[in-house]
Amino acid sequence: MSVDILEVLMSAEHNFKNARVVPIAQKIALEQLHNAIVLLQKGYSLYDVFDELMAGHETVDSVPDKPADTD
Repeated sequence: MSVDILEVLMSAEHNFKNARVVPIAQKIALEQLHNAIVLLQKGYSLYDVFDELMAGHETVDSVPDKPADTD
């Protein structure tokens, strides 16, 4: 199942809401927020597929900027 960047943000919100019950959820949520923010700053949209962008990259920071001429 592929998730888009919007779904990554929604999952982060869910994890923050449950951080009191599951302490590791806060760390996961912070990583999800970081990943989404970095990709948005690189020019990707909320609907770009996260898993496809990460293919072949160990970290979100190594994903190249989105080319200016694509949607």
